[in-house]
Amino acid sequence: MNTNIKSSFILGASIIIGFILLGLMQGLFREEETVITEKVSHEGRYEFIRAANDNNVIIFDKETGEYWRKFISVSEGPTDWTKEESPVTSSK
Repeated sequence: MNTNIKSSFILGASIIIGFILLGLMQGLFREEETVITEKVSHEGRYEFIRAANDNNVIIFDKETGEYWRKFISVSEGPTDWTKEESPVTSSK
């Protein structure tokens, strides 16, 4: 065999073996399930509404239309968040 043909054969075989080994290594170290997480931004979703008096805190969820109110006075009303009817929607 000619030395030029031997060198070409060795180079071609090395390239093919290298790609086979690379494929096997990627298959071995690949994760079974790939989880893609999507970052969800809630910026601008909630609106803080200043109440008529200083004893209430009101938050309006623009996405769902829910309206939440909390009494902040220690001596009056519930101290937990309560879901309220929205003042901008009509009663049915």
